[in-house]
Amino acid sequence: MAADRSPEGRTGVLLVGTRGPAGPGEVLLRIRGGTETYRAYSEAPLAKGTTVLVVESLPHRAVEVIAWTDPFTSS
Repeated sequence: MAADRSPEGRTGVLLVGTRGPAGPGEVLLRIRGGTETYRAYSEAPLAKGTTVLVVESLPHRAVEVIAWTDPFTSS
C-alpha cells in the first residue's frame, strides 16, 4: 500500500520544537506499522509537544509541518 509509505497527510507530535526559518525540530509519526522520527521544518516556530500535520515530504527524512488541531475533537 503506497499511502502507508509516505509521511504526507499524517499527524504527529513534535519531540523537539521547530525554530521556523532558523532551523528544524523533530517529529514522531506513526507510519509503516510503527513510529519513526523525521526532521520537521515549519514557517513559524512551533513548541515541543505541538500536534502537527505533515504537508510535504522533503529529502533526507525531513518533512514540512503545520500546527494541527483535530476538528473532530476540538470544540
